[in-house]
Amino acid sequence: MKKAGIGIPTIQDRARQALVKSALEPEWESRFEDTSYGFRPGRSAQDAIERIYLCIKHSSYYVLDADIAKCSYREP
Repeated sequence: MKKAGIGIPTIQDRARQALVKSALEPEWESRFEDTSYGFRPGRSAQDAIERIYLCIKHSSYYVLDADIAKCSYREP
């Protein structure tokens, strides 16, 4: 099996990539969830951590501890 080498993109290839990116990015950015942070322009891992912290800080949590074994309905 022949292995392909890793090549450095030419200036023309980089220009084409930038052109395609600039054409596709606005359309796709509008479709992504606001809570998505991976590989998004202007967003970082620190932004995701801050979002998680704020969600936890402003949320209420409840714990229900109940024995429901005897609560089921049985016909007489």
